[in-house]
Amino acid sequence: MAVIDTIANSEETNMAKIDTDKLRDYLEDYCGTAASSGFPAALLDVRDIENMDGYELCEKAEDLGIDLERFRVD
Repeated sequence: MAVIDTIANSEETNMAKIDTDKLRDYLEDYCGTAASSGFPAALLDVRDIENMDGYELCEKAEDLGIDLERFRVD
């Protein structure tokens, strides 16, 4: 399991350990579902997600409005 520390941009700075493997799988599924539902441009996101590092995955998830708390490792 790959885990990274990430900083959430908010009024308070919070450090959290994120399971990046689980996040990557979720994002690939999320974008793949969008592609098969009539948004073929989402396939480009799937390709990009495969090559993103942990920090880029967290940024992408935040851009898509995905709550990173779901992927937090205690």
